[in-house]
Amino acid sequence: MYRHTLNRARIGLEITTVSPLLIRAGDTGLDPARADLSCVRTRHAALGSTVYVPGSSAKGVIRAAAESLIRGMGRVKGVVAACDPLNHRASCGGTVAKKQSTAAIHAGHCLACRLFGSTMLRGRCAVRDLFPFRPDDTAPTDNFVAANRTETRSGVGIDRIAGSVKVGPFESEMVPAGVWFAGDIALTNVQAWQLGLLAAGLRELDDGFAQLGSTKSRGLGVVSVTVKRVTFEQTIRGPEAPVGVGRLSAGDDYGLLPERDLPSLGAGRVQGLVRRFEAEGPAADGWLKATEEALGALA
Repeated sequence: MYRHTLNRARIGLEITTVSPLLIRAGDTGLDPARADLSCVRTRHAALGSTVYVPGSSAKGVIRAAAESLIRGMGRVKGVVAACDPLNHRASCGGTVAKKQSTAAIHAGHCLACRLFGSTMLRGRCAVRDLFPFRPDDTAPTDNFVAANRTETRSGVGIDRIAGSVKVGPFESEMVPAGVWFAGDIALTNVQAWQLGLLAAGLRELDDGFAQLGSTKSRGLGVVSVTVKRVTFEQTIRGPEAPVGVGRLSAGDDYGLLPERDLPSLGAGRVQGLVRRFEAEGPAADGWLKATEEALGALA
C-alpha cells in the first residue's frame, strides 16, 4: 500500500490547555529539586530545554477515542470496526499471519488498525510531536515562557479502607492552562472515511470527552483542538478535485471500503507530479470536520 503514493495530507494542529497538563517523564533525573512526577522535556537548539507533547501520547489518546466511537458498529462491510487491543491473540497484530501478502494483511485488519496501524501493519496516520513554539522561532516567545513556567501541586494517595494517607505526600509538576502546542499529523494513501475517523477522534479531544496526559480523573489534561491548516496532495493522474485513495487505486485486493467524495478545497495547483490543495484557518478546520460525513455513511 506504500509502494505508490497516490494521495497524502498534512494537518497542522494547535492544542491549547484548558486545564493544567502533566505528561510524565520516565524519571526525575539527577536534579534533587525536580518534582516527583515531572513533565517530559526535550531540547531546542536555540531555545534550550522545553516541555512538549510527544506525538505518541497524542496519538494514543486520539486512537483510543476513535476506537471507542466506532467499536459499537461491530462489523462494517464485513470488516471488524475495532479489535480489542488488550487481547493480543484477538487483536489484528496477533491474528494476521506474517507470511501473507501485503494486500491480504491489510484486508485482514480492522478499520481502526488500518488508520492507526498495528504490530503487523504500518498506519496511515503519523502524529508528530507538538511544541510551544513555531518552527521559525529563534528567541523565546510569551507562549514558550508561559509553557515552561510550570506549577507544582502536592498530593497524597488515600487508603480507601482506613481513610488515611497510604502514599505520599508527593509533588506533581504541571504545564499551566492557557498555553498552546503546535504540531502536524501526516497521512498517506487515505480513504475519505479514514480522514473522518481522525476528525472524530480530534473532536472527542476538543469536546473534553478525551483528555491528555496523567491524572485525568483529577481534572487534568483537558484541551481544545484547532485545525490551523490542511495540505492535501494527490497524483496528477487523478481528478482535479481531492479524492480518497479508493478512487485512485485500481486494486481491490486490499479490501478497501466503498469510497466517498471528499469536501472541496477549491482549485488545486499542479506541482511536479502532484496536484496540491491548501486551506488555512476556519476553512481548514471546517474541511476536516466535513470528512466525518464519509465516516457516518459507513454506519
